[in-house]
Amino acid sequence: MKYKKYSQDSYDVYTIQTDKFKNCYMEIRFRQDIRNVNLTRRHLLARAMQYTSLKYPTKREMTIALEELYNLSFSSDVFRIGYNHFTSFAIDFLHPKFVTDKQYLHQVLHFFFEVLCHPNIKDGSFDNRSVMILKEEIHAILEQYKERPLSFARTDSMQRLFKDSVSGERILGTHEELEHITNEELVSEYHELFENARCEILLIGDLDMDSLVKEIANIFYKPSIVLETVPDSIINPIGSFMEEKIESTYNQTQLLCYYQFKELTSYERDFVGPIFSRIFGSANMTDKLTTYLRIQNSLCYYCGFSLNFSNSYGVVYVGLNKKEVKKAKTMIVKAMKEMMKGEIDKEYFEQQKEKFLADLKIREDDIYGLIDTYYFHEVFGKALHAEYYDKIPIVSIQDLQNFAKKLELTYCYILEEGES
Repeated sequence: MKYKKYSQDSYDVYTIQTDKFKNCYMEIRFRQDIRNVNLTRRHLLARAMQYTSLKYPTKREMTIALEELYNLSFSSDVFRIGYNHFTSFAIDFLHPKFVTDKQYLHQVLHFFFEVLCHPNIKDGSFDNRSVMILKEEIHAILEQYKERPLSFARTDSMQRLFKDSVSGERILGTHEELEHITNEELVSEYHELFENARCEILLIGDLDMDSLVKEIANIFYKPSIVLETVPDSIINPIGSFMEEKIESTYNQTQLLCYYQFKELTSYERDFVGPIFSRIFGSANMTDKLTTYLRIQNSLCYYCGFSLNFSNSYGVVYVGLNKKEVKKAKTMIVKAMKEMMKGEIDKEYFEQQKEKFLADLKIREDDIYGLIDTYYFHEVFGKALHAEYYDKIPIVSIQDLQNFAKKLELTYCYILEEGES
């Protein structure tokens, strides 16, 4: 694989040239400080730009255009890392060597930048019919988290724990704001995106990247240059421990225990954290949480642990009967104390490091993961795969102990099942 970064006047292009895949992938990301972004308007804008364009003003015409480009996949997304808000648009397309039309790649590029640079705006307003359809879709999407007790518990607990922080905000926005967005405001949001967001392009595939980047430069011009640096993690204040019990109509209780931490070193974030997470609560039935909560005591239906470095916390999640909450909390504390004391079987510890690297090897066959890894390495200094192979073997049990001591239990959230 050949990694290369191209710096243009107003955007950067990150490329990986590789012959591992039959498809190619291209993504353009607009990155901005989330504290300066209206989340609801931005989410609606991203979907509107994917839905139709000036050249393809109906969903049917957009679909036909995609089919004519050998079922080109075109998608949009909004997501957040630390204080960085991303508005992204991506195309997934067949490698040109499998297409008889020699102009195929040229046509793909022109389609992509045509829809991005010429959205469905007429007379200073987005197409009203499209916007109304999308608003209804987003209203439904905003309610989907309530369909499952764990997703509801995660969203509700984050909003409660981080109520005065970006960490507690939903990236998709709110019903109230969505209802009041005008088509003219959406046009202003489009100009805000192109003028005030940092722009970066990701490319991966068996392509001549030098000539491809030159062609992009001829097609795509972004008038403003944005070089703002935005933190990739949020360090929220760590307050006194609190516990909340919320009544619900779900038929299963959810217990979430949040551990917050202050700033970590890059070594702890990239190499120690993943191994700690596996041994403590995410190693497929062999970790400490599963052993104590499920295998030895049959307290829950499922359990796990995940680290969120972007928001500086780790969370234990357990689905169980409300009668078992007290004992479950005791077992969670027991497992964490063992991590702090380094009570970890050495052979099992080495096995988990080996399994992590084996999983990493599998992820090297993921085209999207590969380009993401390179991009986040360049932008935020995250480790490349080669660094994991060097550093994971030297992670020690003492490293896990030190990591555990940085985690402070600050919040227990209990979403209690209903009586019927």
